[in-house]
Amino acid sequence: MNNREDRREERRRSVFLQADVSTLDGLQIANCSIRDTSRTGCKIMSDDIDHIPDELVLSIRGLDETFVGRVMWREADMAGIEFLNDVHD
Repeated sequence: MNNREDRREERRRSVFLQADVSTLDGLQIANCSIRDTSRTGCKIMSDDIDHIPDELVLSIRGLDETFVGRVMWREADMAGIEFLNDVHD
């Protein structure tokens, strides 16, 4: 178990959701897949991980769900996102 896993307070659920990444002012930057999620954040994968801004908006395709978040870590084609708005179970 690494330090990121040690710091997790919320239980994560494995998912596979397609999403669009935008800047806070609405400019679409990249596509991604959400691989796991909790009430406090998620892990995303993207070929464009280096272009994803530190603060972002995730829009899940096919759902009317938008989340504002902050990148907490990046590794290869993955990033950990902390949600800045309230997320309900």
